[in-house]
Amino acid sequence: LGQICLQKPPTTPAPGDGMCQRFAIPYGKYCYYVYSGEVGFSWPDSEHYCQAGRMELVSIHSRAEVEFLKSFNYSKNMNLWIGLTRDNNYETSVSFLNWAPNEPNSAFHPGNMAENCVEMYKDGRWNDNNCMEKKSFIKLTGAKTEGNIK
Repeated sequence: LGQICLQKPPTTPAPGDGMCQRFAIPYGKYCYYVYSGEVGFSWPDSEHYCQAGRMELVSIHSRAEVEFLKSFNYSKNMNLWIGLTRDNNYETSVSFLNWAPNEPNSAFHPGNMAENCVEMYKDGRWNDNNCMEKKSFIKLTGAKTEGNIK
């Protein structure tokens, strides 16, 4: 699966700068990076990978942003982790939801692993899934991107 990270450009770009870094895709005031390597990452590992590069897993706040993210040419074999999780100890409001039909369903996997993390399907709809599943991801920089499943 793939992942997308987001980078927010500096507020005062250097002369002749102001564009996203290499391999980044600009949208609004952010730069998005897609990780869609041969080997996927769990949600916690995806988050760590993003944070190591001073980025965050992407949060999605509008239908327009979903349409933009759908246009990425990421791994054909994997869905993408996004920065939404279920965490009963941390409540934040979520301003936009795009669940697939019958989701979130909190299904359990072998070993009683709950579906506490969210992936985005290629059609842009969301599914709750086991956080240890290996996926690609979308990352971005300069914005808090985590939210919680209600």
